[in-house]
Amino acid sequence: MIHPNAKLKRYPALFSGRRPLAAALGFVSCVLGFALFSCVPADQLPPGSVPGLGGVAQSTSTVVYGALEPGNTSITSIHFTYKGYYESDLQAMSTLAETLYNKLGNDTGLYSSMASGSYVIVLYKDQNEYLTKTHQPAWSRITSSGNTFYTYSSADVQPYLAHELARVVLQNYLGNDNARSLRWLIEGVAMVEEVSQMPESDRSAFQSSAATNLHNNKMPFSQMTFFVSDSDEKRRTDVWYQQVESVVSYILAQSSSLAFGQMLSELQTGTNLDKAISDNYGAKFRSMADLENLWKYTV
Repeated sequence: MIHPNAKLKRYPALFSGRRPLAAALGFVSCVLGFALFSCVPADQLPPGSVPGLGGVAQSTSTVVYGALEPGNTSITSIHFTYKGYYESDLQAMSTLAETLYNKLGNDTGLYSSMASGSYVIVLYKDQNEYLTKTHQPAWSRITSSGNTFYTYSSADVQPYLAHELARVVLQNYLGNDNARSLRWLIEGVAMVEEVSQMPESDRSAFQSSAATNLHNNKMPFSQMTFFVSDSDEKRRTDVWYQQVESVVSYILAQSSSLAFGQMLSELQTGTNLDKAISDNYGAKFRSMADLENLWKYTV
């Protein structure tokens, strides 16, 4: 559980103005958590567990959630339009969202491609309005549909918005077809961004859990890249999420963000994953098999 005052030092603007940002916020993405299955035929696996078999991870539809009540207002920043009830909350969210957006662009090397991005953040009044109008499960605190994010006033929004923002941006960039087969990569980047924004206590807990899980239960890459998450409710303790975060962190540490961005650019155009890796990380590893052999000795 993230302490409600965890973000006071980093983003004081989130807690100033006429109405302080309220109760705790959690996270839900359009994908809903991860289940680990034994090796069975693809047509016997639950929907969403394999790319191309359906489930929310493969959906291209856009859901329009409940509208704000009369009297709402809106503001805009470079890449976002914010809609809500209190301008002070929207201004605070503007500062945070643009900061996270710029960090994502710098971390992934996609800053040029992201320059023209345009998104909407709808900030409901409280958890009750959010759950009522989005019909999300009780543990959900943020969700997205298309290029619109839905959340509510919260002191701990930072890591959850970082995750969901990364997921949506990368899925948009890679395209729906590529995103299905690269779910591990998208969620890996999203987890890297989320972990970087956690309070120190949460980050330490995540890293401790990951160290134990990956030492004892790391997955072959053939399994890691095959399965797709169906629920992210417990992603901070789930070995699949921990592993994709670790693998992406390892890749990012091997070269500049430019190399990572070039790899993503090749993947966007349909280049084979091994070739995209070799083209941009050839001095380190030339295929997923090479990457796996090197990475596994780091955990």
